[in-house]
Amino acid sequence: MNDWSGSLRHSIATAEAVEVRSPWSGAILGEVPLCDEAVVDQAIRALADGRSGPGASPEAALDEALGRAALILSQRGREVATLITQEQGKPLQEAMDEVAVTIGLMESFARAGYRLGQQFQPLAVEARVDNRFGFTRQRPIGITALFTPNTFPLLIPAKLLLASLAAGDSVLLKPASATPLSALRLLDILAEAGVAMNSVRFLTGPGGITGQAICRHPMVDQICSQSGTETLRAIRSGMGPIPLRYLHGGSGACVVAADADLNRAVEGLVRQRFENSGQTPLSTGMVFVAKSVADELVEKLRLALLRFPVGDPLVPTTRIGPLTELSRVTESVSMIGALIAGGGRLVAGGACERSVLAPVLLADVPPRHPALMTGNGYREILAPVIMVTPVDGPLEEVAAWLDRRTQLVVSVFSKDLDWATRFASSLPIFNVHVNGLPTWRDGAICSLDAVRLGRRQVEARVKEVSTLQDIVFHPEG
Repeated sequence: MNDWSGSLRHSIATAEAVEVRSPWSGAILGEVPLCDEAVVDQAIRALADGRSGPGASPEAALDEALGRAALILSQRGREVATLITQEQGKPLQEAMDEVAVTIGLMESFARAGYRLGQQFQPLAVEARVDNRFGFTRQRPIGITALFTPNTFPLLIPAKLLLASLAAGDSVLLKPASATPLSALRLLDILAEAGVAMNSVRFLTGPGGITGQAICRHPMVDQICSQSGTETLRAIRSGMGPIPLRYLHGGSGACVVAADADLNRAVEGLVRQRFENSGQTPLSTGMVFVAKSVADELVEKLRLALLRFPVGDPLVPTTRIGPLTELSRVTESVSMIGALIAGGGRLVAGGACERSVLAPVLLADVPPRHPALMTGNGYREILAPVIMVTPVDGPLEEVAAWLDRRTQLVVSVFSKDLDWATRFASSLPIFNVHVNGLPTWRDGAICSLDAVRLGRRQVEARVKEVSTLQDIVFHPEG
């Protein structure tokens, strides 16, 4: 078996390997080690005691290396996209889009040249007592554990890793168990480009073993996670009193008024909802529509579903590939059955083949059905399912059905912009779009402006994984 530090493969003693399989064909794509508590401890101690060498690359070297990494990734874009598709299941064109955004991310970090230790600020006024003086600066936190999901297996590891390297942190990268090979390919490209990877450890295995060993380890200084709510709960249950920086999963909702442009709403809904087969955290599965136009909206959605061929994600015409985890199919089928039993109506879709779920359209879904709820809000549903709830009364009552902790975004369709503005102000949600739906490219996944970050955004990313240090001088006498 092998463990990885960057692209270097060091022999480790482990009796077990984890097979990585295609969610479409079931074919074995590769093997990675099951890193148990002893392996995790060895990796962390190597980072802590300095055996892995200096932390970050010198500024100019890192900038130049990231530029080279972007070039290498662009040259191998289709090869890497094919790996993402084989491992994660998204259609090949969507995998190409993920590669393109990752290239833009690398180029942004290469151009920005923002590094810690260069920025000094005067000590805060309230700290300048008794003629004391000094300054404040950003500093690396230390050993940072990164937990990444299987929804964007190249982009999200790149997002967290590049910021941590620029901050000078030592990094443990723990990718999702289903998609470690894409993250490993990222590390190999960075190493080939000349990024100093001696402060990176790549640890694979299930969350219950590898992940919990990382969370419990007393020498981990902070944890960064972009993952679903269940993973976040598991991380919190195992970690000590250290910083946890996270972006959790959730869902989007859509509200369609009687005067809305229904064609515009339908186009936005199917384009956004069915990307990555519904496996994005802002994907809009719940649609609340004025009852007077509900039947017309449902019919337009039914016709739109016909444009989404299902099947092998490597076939160029495929729009819906397999779900990355078979459990998502099982959970979705169970939820659909419960909603139909509760009065919902299956309009289209629902056929299953292996891990593929044909796009589902449900109408007359009762609001706040127990199968849809988690706490006070609608739960995350990582599957190509659209559920339409007609609202007989004023649409303002929808505000009471939503929870800011689970609804990441709400989209409102209406030609009356004054009403839309008032309605948006009544919602308990911080991100509201009028007459449009955001996609992962708009920033919810990577906080990107198109596919590139400006210098200020790079700076913000680096500051997220670093800390402040005050140096205070006491005068004599």
